[in-house]
Amino acid sequence: MRDDILDACIRVLNRQGIRRLTTSRIAEAAGVSVGSLYQYFPNKEAVLFAVHSRRIETAWSEVQVILDSRDASARERIRRVAMFFFLAESDDVKVLGEAAHQIEHYLGDDVQHRELYWQVERGFRRFVREAMPPGASRSHIEFSSQLIMTVIDGVGRNIATQQLPESTLVKWASVVADMLADFTGLP
Repeated sequence: MRDDILDACIRVLNRQGIRRLTTSRIAEAAGVSVGSLYQYFPNKEAVLFAVHSRRIETAWSEVQVILDSRDASARERIRRVAMFFFLAESDDVKVLGEAAHQIEHYLGDDVQHRELYWQVERGFRRFVREAMPPGASRSHIEFSSQLIMTVIDGVGRNIATQQLPESTLVKWASVVADMLADFTGLP
């Protein structure tokens, strides 16, 4: 039932947007009573967080596999992460519409949301630290990991709204990854 409620939340977001999202609308779309919804979630924010968390946790698992892969150079792994993220963001916009990016802003101050972000940040920092040539300073590693995350996130969100063909998203991913690898000094 929990997954049905989350899927219903996505449908309501897609049809009506985040401003019209209510627990009543979610329950109706899920085919359950509001009381049943409250057995799983105390409010609409909790449902939104669960939808967002499910997306992020799934995506982060995929990204972590890419970053941990030893069969490719750091540059190629950044390219794969960018490609994955650009395609995932584009799919999110197709499914959720405007709400895809509104959820992030809506939950920005949430403690659990910040913890998810910190987990992703730590993973990127570890990747950059391990991929950097010997002698790279801590400040360069910190800056590089933040730069990679910020640019991939920002560009990915921007181009996702354009609904570009997959071949164009792949090209964007390659160019962005090469630019980041060149600038940061990742091999």
